[in-house]
Amino acid sequence: MDSSHETIISNELSSYNPRRSQRYSAVHVLLITWKDDDIGVADEVNELTHLFRDKFNFFVWPYQIPSKNSQAQLQLYIAQFILRCGSDSDNLIILHYSGHGGKTVDPMDSECVWSAKISGGPTVDWAIIQPGILGATCDVAILLDCCFAGQAVRSRLQHNVEFLAATDKDQFTPTGKFTNRPSFTKVLTQQLGLVVAKSRHITIPELHRQMLRKEVGLVKQPFYASLSRSSSGAGIRLARWEPLDTPVTKAGNSTPSDREDALSLYIRLSLFQPMDMVQREALLRWLTRDSPSDIEHIQVLHRTISKAQAVGQVSSEILCPKAVVPNVLAPFRISDDTREEAKRLTRALTDVLSIPETYHFAELDVAQIINSISERSAQLLAFMNDCVAGLNEESLDTLQNKDLYGTFELATRIAMRLTLVQDEVTKGAIKVYFDSAAPADHHLRIGRKDEDSVLVEYWEYETVGNQDVNKSLEQAARISALLVEDKAKAFRILPGLGYVEETIRPRIGFVYRLPSGISTNDYWTLSELIGTVKTLPLEVRCQLASAICDAILHLHSIGWFHKAIKSEDIVILRNLNHGTGGATSHQLYDFDNPYVIGFDCSRPSQMESRLTVDFSVKNNIYRHPERWGNPKPFERKHDIYALGILLLEIGCWRLLPSMDGSRKGFENVKKPERLRDTLLDIVRTKLAHSAGSKYSEAVAFCLQEREWKTEESWQTQRSIRQRVWQPLKMSI
Repeated sequence: MDSSHETIISNELSSYNPRRSQRYSAVHVLLITWKDDDIGVADEVNELTHLFRDKFNFFVWPYQIPSKNSQAQLQLYIAQFILRCGSDSDNLIILHYSGHGGKTVDPMDSECVWSAKISGGPTVDWAIIQPGILGATCDVAILLDCCFAGQAVRSRLQHNVEFLAATDKDQFTPTGKFTNRPSFTKVLTQQLGLVVAKSRHITIPELHRQMLRKEVGLVKQPFYASLSRSSSGAGIRLARWEPLDTPVTKAGNSTPSDREDALSLYIRLSLFQPMDMVQREALLRWLTRDSPSDIEHIQVLHRTISKAQAVGQVSSEILCPKAVVPNVLAPFRISDDTREEAKRLTRALTDVLSIPETYHFAELDVAQIINSISERSAQLLAFMNDCVAGLNEESLDTLQNKDLYGTFELATRIAMRLTLVQDEVTKGAIKVYFDSAAPADHHLRIGRKDEDSVLVEYWEYETVGNQDVNKSLEQAARISALLVEDKAKAFRILPGLGYVEETIRPRIGFVYRLPSGISTNDYWTLSELIGTVKTLPLEVRCQLASAICDAILHLHSIGWFHKAIKSEDIVILRNLNHGTGGATSHQLYDFDNPYVIGFDCSRPSQMESRLTVDFSVKNNIYRHPERWGNPKPFERKHDIYALGILLLEIGCWRLLPSMDGSRKGFENVKKPERLRDTLLDIVRTKLAHSAGSKYSEAVAFCLQEREWKTEESWQTQRSIRQRVWQPLKMSI
């Protein structure tokens, strides 16, 4: 197989594997009832709403059919729903109806009619509604709790459409008014509740079999049918949904190789002819969405090994070459400690790559070998990434011209580091168009650059003399060049497009491309949301904190200090998949994808620091004690301290000034070290109570005084990764 195809398949599998327990990018549930319902289904449907929204984490869209113009109103709503939620083939739509159902007037017609009342009320014809629902391009699960529900089964479709109904086409079904005759919806809610309580998943046929059991109490047998033409697909599976960037929770937090009862098969795949793009897409579909529902993990073993070999090759040639030519300088200089650590990590990877011959391979625990290779490869690559910050321009130029054997992440960091340390930087503002004038005090603003919706972040500069103006413009150009560089998503920086320069007042604006669908009122700073969203689940707070910590680690890995880490410099966008909830509901906001802004003060680690005098306690409480008043030159530890303050705010879900017991926002504090002691007390007590001991220990590590200068950059990076980022991840 061509290496490019293998790389793409391996990357797609890595992205999809966390999805195997749920399969879908988003799950949208449409709950249909009648506004003038005479059965009284509201309580049961509310229970089902709670289950889908709060336990399964699905997006729920309740809809009550009006009594006037019922057919047209329902058709219009379903059309809008399908357009909004059913156009993405990676989504799942669940439609649930609870109410009256009956046969059509024509005895030869087997379609179903829904009605608000047992007789004499408004009705809608399923035959007219069905094509709109089945017109979705994604998988659809239809759950009908009404009499004669089986009448609805007709069409055969290319994508998965599965149908589970209270009864077949010729039966009445209980309303659930009597405890010994529960309704279909009641039993459905109970069975799905058991699934999510055990952190399991279930297919629609499995759910059907569960509901057939005598002990669940249904007096009418539920009816199942698949409306797909092919039975080879994996089928619809229901499981708790998690955002793509959030690790999917499994039972016991286990992996296939962790469990004694797990079965692993190692299959060699051969093709009749060379692979092209069409065949690759078909193979990917077979390995992902269409794979059997019991498959938990698929991995391209050769790709894992070859990637690890590439990482080891780069380390061997660059960080620890076997021979040095006498009287010839090494391509770049690194410390003895760095070289020894590189040798240790490279040897560890080389040892695990020395696997036996093929005929012994099956006798070994292959999964354990592959996991060891991946783990040691990742450790060595992280070490090399963290070493980039310690290299000078000449060394970076040498590296950029070397064959890095496909280690893309290392190559991009080298390019970013070069952008930071090069003396010359290209200047030149771009044009952004706005719909209206903005007040002078607006720090953030939405505009348009060509076809892109953009976010402009302004900062003002000093105009004392031409030299100050030129330095400000040069800094803006350098920061903008960094923002424009290709970078990993973990940097948590919106794609940069350049910068704008205003002539009316001395300010510059960094321009970021926004995701499609984000408009003027769809962004907030984290400081705004801490005061708006009253409660945020602990797992969401931990995920948010770990993502921001990882972003700072990535910035520091290339030697870039932010210098102004605080909650007002974190942007949260609207959750584009949000279904229901008020303005204070956390699901309205995309907390899983925070973005870092506030780069007006940031700089490369070796560049001159602006020693701005600031005695404002309001500003200083977010700074390291050495940066109060007449500050010392900026160091890495100052960013780490500010990160700790931000993590404290997220963990307690309160802004820092509100944590002052005297309710004065710490304005009476005169000695910064005393504030540090106060904050550490809050960390050990209130934060530990709010977010747990692992979280509080991670924050304390950031805030405590320690001697960082004796460590090299990669050692500090490793300490933060092990003592802060990993505990935050474990708290999720």
